[in-house]
Amino acid sequence: MPIDTRTLLNGLRSAALRDQLEVHYQPIILLRTGRLMGYEALLRWSHPTEGMISPDIFIPFAEQHHMMFEITKILFEKVLTEQAHWNHSVQTMISLNISPSSLPEDDLSTLLEPLTSTDTINRKQVILEITETAIFENPVSSGALIHRLKSEGFTFALDDFGTGYSSLTNLRDLPFRELKIDKSFIQNLDEQHSNDHILIDAILSIAHAFGAIVVAEGIETKKNLLQLKSMNCYAGQGFLFAKPMPASDIEGWYEQWPVQWRQLAHQASHAMI
Repeated sequence: MPIDTRTLLNGLRSAALRDQLEVHYQPIILLRTGRLMGYEALLRWSHPTEGMISPDIFIPFAEQHHMMFEITKILFEKVLTEQAHWNHSVQTMISLNISPSSLPEDDLSTLLEPLTSTDTINRKQVILEITETAIFENPVSSGALIHRLKSEGFTFALDDFGTGYSSLTNLRDLPFRELKIDKSFIQNLDEQHSNDHILIDAILSIAHAFGAIVVAEGIETKKNLLQLKSMNCYAGQGFLFAKPMPASDIEGWYEQWPVQWRQLAHQASHAMI
């Protein structure tokens, strides 16, 4: 049963005060070598009576009700605190989703400053993810913000590429280091008559021409992994590697990952014979 608007609004305000918002981390893997590239930090809401509420529900709601400053502040603060305890975090990239249309430029600068003013993490490790839709809604202010933060040392990724208001002018005019292919394209790769293979190949060619790397989201099968490797996709994330996990599980996953990767690579190669 859907949660009504008033309950959702009051619950989200309470969640921000009562530490009910958690950060889960999903590994991003270099597909050629299996090395860890970094993690995407994803907010989760652990509601006391409704259980886990999807960010697909509460993030648009927070944007609509002008709560993104508080929500983003919690995300950034938790990432800063939790990443400090990872033994392997020195060269690890952290991808953070931001919403320029919901965060005034000064607010975002205020949020980013403590994130990068410690010895724990530096700006070169932070990748700020922005969706095509967010840029379309406010192209002038979004573009100005991206250029300014890029000049300050931050890196940008264009998220959910191909699902929003796709425009090659975003690649031409804005300094994106990454394109993230939406999982809807990846999950249909196994279909015999799918055109997604052609679309992904085109996206890869365009990204390479602009000097950007491509990260595939939603990799769930060994066949997906082998297909993307054969297409020279740079990196990927998905349940095949790991589900988003709380910070307390990161070190354990990292320690066993080399063995898991060797098994995956071996099984994937045999699956295509």
